[in-house]
Amino acid sequence: MSRSRSEYIVAIFIFLLSALSVQVTAAATVFGSDLLNHGLRLSQQQVKITSKGYCVTFQLYDTIAARQFYNQLPLELELSNFRDAQWMFYPPDKLNVAIAEAYHDGKKGDLSYYAPWGDVFMLYKDFYAGDEMHRLGIALDGINDISSMSGKALIEKKY
Repeated sequence: MSRSRSEYIVAIFIFLLSALSVQVTAAATVFGSDLLNHGLRLSQQQVKITSKGYCVTFQLYDTIAARQFYNQLPLELELSNFRDAQWMFYPPDKLNVAIAEAYHDGKKGDLSYYAPWGDVFMLYKDFYAGDEMHRLGIALDGINDISSMSGKALIEKKY
């Protein structure tokens, strides 16, 4: 009887570990792998960018730069294409960034800030650049609409 009790306890333990693994995987799926890979926490703030009838919604990270960007909204700015991989725009005020948050391996759906130029950009293709890109957010929906945008864009808080 002692053996079956031990087996029962082990089975419950394995089940609980399995359930925990599913929870972590679900969080990564919902919030994007950046939550696990880049060590940045997501905030509750969302941004909607609309251009030419196309729309993308971004969940912002909990960083100083992302909060500063959010506080400048709403904005209506001209989009510029860069290297057929991103649409960029220039918010009126530069953002304060932390060197530790810089990266160079941009992924489709990233909303980021390039400190030397002071531009915010949306990637519609993976993009590799210098180490002065800073993640602001990740696309929740409309990721495939980014490439079709052009001209003026309305950047606003999503409630």
